[in-house]
Parts: sequence; structure tokens; C-alpha cells
Amino acid sequence: MNPQKSSSFEDFAGQVVIYTEIGNAKCAKGRDLLRRECIPYTDVSLDSFPQHTQEIFDRTGTAVLPQIFFNNIYIGNETDLEKSLIEHVRREKCTNGPLVPHPMNAISFEEYDTENNNKCCEEVLWVPDEYSKLVRDMKNAQLIKNNRVKFKVYRNSFKGEELIDWLMRQKGIKRSEALEVGQELIDRHVGQQTSKEAGMTFSPDRYYQLVEDDENKPLNAVQKDEDDNENKQSIPVAEFNEKFSKLLKPVFKDILADHNQSIIYGGLSTNENFIRYLQFSKELNQVSFESSTCDDRLTFFINVYNMMLIHITLKHGPPIGIWQRRKLVNSTYYLIGGHRYALHSIINGILRANKKGPGMLWKAFGKQDERLPISLPTCDPLIYFALCSGSKTTPPLRVYQAKAIHQEMRENARQALVKGDKFLRVDIKKNVIHLGKTFKWFSDDFGGTTEKILQWILDVLDADESDKKHSLQKMFFTGDYSVEYIPYDWSTNGRMDEKEKEDEPKSTNE
Repeated sequence: MNPQKSSSFEDFAGQVVIYTEIGNAKCAKGRDLLRRECIPYTDVSLDSFPQHTQEIFDRTGTAVLPQIFFNNIYIGNETDLEKSLIEHVRREKCTNGPLVPHPMNAISFEEYDTENNNKCCEEVLWVPDEYSKLVRDMKNAQLIKNNRVKFKVYRNSFKGEELIDWLMRQKGIKRSEALEVGQELIDRHVGQQTSKEAGMTFSPDRYYQLVEDDENKPLNAVQKDEDDNENKQSIPVAEFNEKFSKLLKPVFKDILADHNQSIIYGGLSTNENFIRYLQFSKELNQVSFESSTCDDRLTFFINVYNMMLIHITLKHGPPIGIWQRRKLVNSTYYLIGGHRYALHSIINGILRANKKGPGMLWKAFGKQDERLPISLPTCDPLIYFALCSGSKTTPPLRVYQAKAIHQEMRENARQALVKGDKFLRVDIKKNVIHLGKTFKWFSDDFGGTTEKILQWILDVLDADESDKKHSLQKMFFTGDYSVEYIPYDWSTNGRMDEKEKEDEPKSTNE
């Protein structure tokens, strides 16, 4: 069973919810299948949300886990999953399903949230197995911390003896059993020893460092031998923007084609300018937003978003279908200023002034989230004409400068609206205005009504003298029109051929 291509956002309406318990092999099997099929899901562990156990029993008539729902459709357990889920996901309309609890209602959530400054809120419902819960408890007990061993500091590490003592005291197990748990952490690659001794036997005398799964590891994470951020100074975002824009210009010159709407991925991994960007991206973790202006942050996050999407596509390939696209948007990260940012964190949390995204249950940032203070105060709808979507419906790409960010976004929007047909078409014979789906999905950001959306478009085209603008203006002011939406073309805007080198312009002095 392979993920199917989707032609529009509405092909997949609703959400998949799997109810699980820790240590249940069948629950693990169900999650593995969902991951394999690239289907995003919400994992509600009844260990964390026992108050929902009766509800699930009432709906299913069984206490056996896992239990899986798509919207209000009861799929069954893990053995029923492969037979019917994809069929339902494609066919059924979005209707009310079982209650998905808010993370704040999880048992022990409040103390976990406090300990971690809300940095784990995004994935709090995702509990892969009992060892993830164990690591969470270790963090709560401050067992996992930065440990200095001689002249080196090991981040997110713990000492074997301290783990053993804590397990015996808190879990009430024997020392031999605690040693087995420690060994299991190493065998499952949850932790790795910091010393270079041979062998993989868990030892009370050694320090162990948490290992991030490659899938969840930030794309711009530094290697262990490079990790020296303790001695690196923070970089004000305004200063970073200057360096960033200079670095990006040659990258875009090398990889953009078709009026800057196609991205050439052929040879990108060995492109010298892109390699320099990859190295520079590691410095994103040093960026400071203290005393930054809104324009500084707007410019920074638009440029980062566009390059991050290119980086993700190069590493994972273009997404096949809406489920894989959502996974890459929601669960692939950059480390910026000490915090993780997925693409959805940037667009919904920062650029859209911390609003819910389409299909989201709640806002990108919680009230205690340390990223919230740098969120922009309002959403400028021009961002939708500045951000790369990775699809054929993407607006032209360019590098943005803080001193001219609003003029540059406005000009990009004007070009996309007038010169292309993905965002705006005007049929004067039938009196139909065709709008891109972006105006439908994010209508509130454009004013919330068709009239306000059209007025916004006319404001952007104010100085334009094209026939398209005048036709739109005439229809709008007469009121004799209807509105239809243009199907969104999700096919990739990436090309695998290498860009042909342009001939250097001859010098005027020759």
C-alpha cells in the first residue's frame, strides 16, 4: 500500500486518532504502520489520559488497545488498520470524531511543562513507547542535564550510577533490574556512552548522552565535535539578516529557473554556494531576537522558511500526498535561537501572529511557550506571496531585505497576481473571478469576506495598469460577478536537471 498523490488539500479531510497504552506491542505495531504509510496521527496514550478510557469503551465495546478512528469512523485495532483506513481517508467527509484531549489535561503534564519551559508541547500526545515516558520522567527529575567531564560538557546527559539510584528509589526495583533498564536504553539507542571505551555494556561509572532519532533531529544540528555553542556569542537578528541575504543571493542564482518559480535540485547537494549555506545554517541557533524589530523578524523567518523547505525537499524528496506533506511541515525542524521550529511553527506561530493553521486543533504556541514573544503582532497577508510552497502554485522566489521587506513582498504579490494564473484569473465573458485556494484557506487573514479579499487584491494592484487589473476593478465596482476557486496544483516545482550556466556578459570596456 503506497501513499496516493492528491490533487487538492480537500482530498484528505479530518484526522486519524489512535488510542494506546504504554508497553503494548500491538499499539507499537499500529503506530509503525501509520508511520510507514506516512499518515500523520494523534496518539492519545490512556496512561496520560485515563479519563477517556470509558469513552473509548463506550464507542468500541472493547477495552483492547489500540483503537483507531478516522473522524467519527471507527476503524478498529491494528489488524483492521491496513484493510480499511486509506479507503476511508480518501472517501469520507470530515465529521466529528472522538474527543482529542488538550495536552494540558494530561496526567503530570503541568509539572512536565514547567520543567521544560513548554518546549515539548508540540508533540506531547506522541508517546512512542515506555522508554519515551522513562526519558520524560528522567528529565522531570533533572537526571538529564549538562554534565562537565574533565574539560568537555556533554549536553542532555546522565551518569549511570545516578540513573540506577533513581530507578531503585522511584520505581522500587532491584539494582540488577535497574542495570537491565540502563542496558535497554543503550540497546535501543536512546542513550550512548560519552567515553571511548570499547563495548556496549551499561556501566554505573560512565556518562551517557541522549541520542536523537535522525527523523527528529534538527536539519541544522551540529556534529558532536562541532558542538561548542557554550563559547559562541549570540548574533543579533539584524546583523544575521545582512550576512544571510548576501549568502542566499548566489544560491538562488544557481538554483532558480522559470521566472524564479522552479527550483533546480540536480547537483544541489554538491553546489558550493549551497554547501556554504548548510554550514551557515548551523549558526541559526546563535541568533538573538532581543530588541529586534518586527521587520527584522519578518525578513529573517521568510528567508529561513524558504531555504528550510528547499533543504527538506533535498533531503526527503518532494512529498507524495497530503499526509507526507503535513508530516514534513509539522515534524521536520531547524534549531533557531535555542528552540525547535518546524515550518508550521514559522508560518502559523511567527508570521501569522500565532494563529491556528488549517486543520489544527490549537495555536502553534502555548501561553508559556518561550517562542511566543517573538511572534509578529499581526499577520500581513503578503507573506503568502513571499513563501515558497514547494509546488507549481508557488509565487516567485527571491531574497528579502529588512529595509525594503514590505515593498519587495508587495512587488512579488503583484507579479504573481498579474503575470501568473495560479492566484488570479478574470473571465470577462462569464463575469467570473477565479481566485487561488490560498484566499479560501486563509480568508480571515485577507479580511474574511469575498469583498474584502477582492479589495485587498485591488490595493496590491493599485499602481498596476494591466488589463487584468482593470477588468477586475470594473467587475468589483459593478458588483456583477461570481467567484470560483482555482484547483491548487500540488505537483512539485522541483527539477532534477542541472541548470545551464549562462554566458557571462561581456565587459563594456572590451
